[in-house]
Parts: sequence; structure tokens; C-alpha cells
Amino acid sequence: MIASCRSLPVLTVLASLACTSADGDRPTDAEGFGQRYRFANNEVTGWTQGSSALAYSVWTDANLTGKIDGAAPVYVDRGCKLAMYQDLLGPDPQICTVVAMDFVTDPQATAMFEYQKESAGDSVFVPGYDESVAFGYPSLTGATVYAHVKAYYFELQMDGYPDQDSAGAAAAPLLRVLESKARK
Repeated sequence: MIASCRSLPVLTVLASLACTSADGDRPTDAEGFGQRYRFANNEVTGWTQGSSALAYSVWTDANLTGKIDGAAPVYVDRGCKLAMYQDLLGPDPQICTVVAMDFVTDPQATAMFEYQKESAGDSVFVPGYDESVAFGYPSLTGATVYAHVKAYYFELQMDGYPDQDSAGAAAAPLLRVLESKARK
């Protein structure tokens, strides 16, 4: 159950803690969620934040179609409430778009993951993860890696790799950071 924010003056809310779920560990507002999952420069060695104004954004289920043209219902209909997108720059020419989504419940995040797994067909191994938790789907110059932890669902769009296996291996340390943030 999600707790609502108390009716405090706007500046007080912004200056204080973000709203959290009833259990106190999950930000339920967009900015709090985004800041929880946003990567700092070199949080994973060699990866820095993209510098464009569009390199970081947070979306709610109400406006997700502004980010995912046409495909947003796939996520929203399965329970996505918040989504954070961040572009990371790795060792030249590697790039990664990190997508972290809050599906509110573990079964809903798992359902999204299973949907992607059923749709994918071919699979790329992600070292250190069982395929029931993370797998990659090959692309021409990398892979998109899908994972879920608790009520959270993640996509790592890895690009600029000589083969899919190296993209899967490069995704593993990024996933470990996301996993640790999800378990806080």
C-alpha cells in the first residue's frame, strides 16, 4: 500500500524527504525515485553521465507515452508507475541507456520481465545472474538486458560492442548497482 504525502507547504516537501511507501523504503514521487536510481559519474568504473539535457528524465504512468511512443501501454498495463531514463557514456564507443521502473509489486515487475523474456526468443547470458532474474536480447551492436528485483524492473540498452556476449558482460556491474539500490 502506498502512503500519501501529507499536506505540507510545497517548499517544505521539496526541501525535506521525498514521499515514501508505507514501509518507508520506496520513494513514491518521481524525483525521489529518479534520484535513487540515477548513476553518479564513475559509480561503475568507466561510466559517466551523458551531458545532453535529455540524458536524464523521470516519467510517471500518466505521461510515459511522451517517452515511449506507442509501446507505453505494454508497461503501464502491467503496473509501471514510475520510470527513470539515464544515458551513460562508457569506454569509447560504448553507451548505455539505463531504464529503471517501479511496478509497485514483485508480481507485476516479474510479469513485465516474463513478457520480455517470452517476446525475445534468443538470449544473451549476463554473468552472475540466473536467467530467471536477468537476460539479454541481442542487437546488432550489443544487447538490451532485462532484469527484475523486488518490485523493480530494469532495462539496460547496451550499444557499441563487438558482440552480444561482451555487452552482456558489461551490463553485469551496472545491474549489480541497480540491484543494490533496489534492496535498500
